[in-house]
Amino acid sequence: MSWKALVAACSLSLAGLHSASAQEGYFEWANANGLVGVFAEPDADLDTDGITNLMAYAFDLAPMNDVEAWEKLPSLAFVGDPPEPVMIFVMPPEIPRDVSYVVDLVTDEGKRVEIARKNGRGAWFGAGEITRRKLEDGCTEVMVQVPLEMEIPEVAKPLVLRVEFLP
Repeated sequence: MSWKALVAACSLSLAGLHSASAQEGYFEWANANGLVGVFAEPDADLDTDGITNLMAYAFDLAPMNDVEAWEKLPSLAFVGDPPEPVMIFVMPPEIPRDVSYVVDLVTDEGKRVEIARKNGRGAWFGAGEITRRKLEDGCTEVMVQVPLEMEIPEVAKPLVLRVEFLP
């Protein structure tokens, strides 16, 4: 069987599965969604949509062909006058214990400086201005801004969010 045929077959078999509760842990989530072997690795992206398994898990998405995925993932906005960068994303109702959410400031030199972090279900911490708002569906909208004492870089995407696996 060719690689493309294998991916197509897996896509069809996984398309109807739903994500498991974040309480169970990453590997239980992967197993519940039919991901095995190399396809169950946190950095795998079986449907090649740019969303790794770990990102899907961290944001309560299906690992394959989730039609709402791009609406739920982090986005960079510019607000105010003059416009300042803000990283905006929605945390699922049940935040995984084995994931860290990290917001980095990207300097003009390309260096990443961590400004906000949330390890599992712990509290947010860091120098960034962190605002949270509980939504009706139990999710939490999070907005992270550059700390007042830091200069805003001239790069196109000065804030990025990364997700780390805490096995």
